[in-house]
Amino acid sequence: MDKELEILKLADYSEKIEVGDASCYLIVNKKQKEHECMFGFAKLSEDFEVTKKLFAKLENKAKKLGYKEIIGPMNYDTFMSYRWATNEFGARYYPDCDNPKYYVEFIKRLGYVELYNYRSAHIKIDNKLYFAGRFLSVKKRAEGFRFEFSNGKKAYDKVKEIFDISVDAFNDAYLYSPIPFEVFEKIYLTWVKKINDVAVYMVYKNNEPVAFEMGYLNPYNKKEFIVKTIAIKKKYQGCKLSLALLYLGCKHVKKLGLNEVVYHFQCIEKKNFKRFDGDIESKEKKYAIFRKDLT
Repeated sequence: MDKELEILKLADYSEKIEVGDASCYLIVNKKQKEHECMFGFAKLSEDFEVTKKLFAKLENKAKKLGYKEIIGPMNYDTFMSYRWATNEFGARYYPDCDNPKYYVEFIKRLGYVELYNYRSAHIKIDNKLYFAGRFLSVKKRAEGFRFEFSNGKKAYDKVKEIFDISVDAFNDAYLYSPIPFEVFEKIYLTWVKKINDVAVYMVYKNNEPVAFEMGYLNPYNKKEFIVKTIAIKKKYQGCKLSLALLYLGCKHVKKLGLNEVVYHFQCIEKKNFKRFDGDIESKEKKYAIFRKDLT
C-alpha cells in the first residue's frame, strides 16, 4: 500500500485525515466519469467512536469541496487497491482485500451501502464452457487468430501490449479512470512482479495484439490457480475469444495437476456476469465498494 501512495500525485485533491489510531485519505479524481470523490488508504480503529469521528471529518471536508456523495475504499482508481472483503475473511488470494470483519460492520453503521459487488470463486475446469472453448480455440485459429503462451520472466515482455489491451477493453467499465503507462509499470506491476510463475496467453490478429488472459498460482496456496484478468479489445468482443482463452488457460492448469481455477474479483453487476449451475462453483468470497449520500 505504501508504494500505491505515489498514485496520489495524479489526484486532483488528496488529504490525509487522522483521528486517534484511525486514518484515511480523502481523494478527488476528476478523471472518473462519475463518483469522483472517494476515501482510500483507510486504517480504521477498533473503537467505533474513533472511526465515527474520522468519517465525520472526512465527510465534512468532502461537503466543503462541494461533493454530495463519497465512495470507497478506493485508492484513486481501479488499477490500485479498492473494495473490502465482506465474508470469508480467512480465505486469502493474491492480491486480496485483507480488511477485518469490523471494517464492514462499521462502514454500514455509518450509513454506507454497497455500490458495486464482486466475488472470487473456485470453478471446476470440466464444465460446459471449457468444452465449448476447446472447439472455439480451433475455430479461432482457422479464422486467423494466433495464440501465444508465455510464463515466468518472459511474460513481462508483454507488459505494454497488456496495458494497451486493458485500456481499450475497460475504459468504459465501472469506476475506470486512465493512468499513464509509466505509472502502470511503476506502481501497478509492483504486486505482479512478486509472482514467479505468471502465465499469459496473448491473442494476435494480423500481428495486432487483441486479447490476453493472465493467471498464476496463488502464493498463499500453490494448489489454487488464480485467473486474474481476461481482456479483449472492443472490436473483437462478442466473437467468443474469451471462451477460447479460458480453455487454453485451463488446459495449462490441468498440466499443473489441478482441476479447479479461481475466478478472481469478478464484478457481479457487470452485464455479462453469469454463475455456473450445480456444484461447478464453490467457496465464494465476496467484496464490495461502498457509497454514502452526503446531502
